[in-house]
Amino acid sequence: MGNVSYSAHISNGKSAITSKSKLLGVAKHNLRKYKSPEYSSDNILLLRGTEDLYQDVKNVYHQEFDEAVQQYNQKQKRADRRIEDYFEHVANLNQDMAVEIIFQH
Repeated sequence: MGNVSYSAHISNGKSAITSKSKLLGVAKHNLRKYKSPEYSSDNILLLRGTEDLYQDVKNVYHQEFDEAVQQYNQKQKRADRRIEDYFEHVANLNQDMAVEIIFQH
């Protein structure tokens, strides 16, 4: 077996995922769901998750935060301070809502 080099990239700054539309764009790009002679989806191997990155991230939000949001909401006396869906709440804050880590060789 020959030498194999690997590189890793974590999105931040201008390439940060700060909205639902950017999350959908990242999924389209990473899975090569656009037509380009230079790239092929045959070269993509998903190690975790599905081809529906948007739903995968939404599921992680629910798994990780639903219980904490429920506890937070129970302490709120004002209805306007309660959070119905934390994924939607974060998506509307214009801050990082997901981070992608890419390993390539």
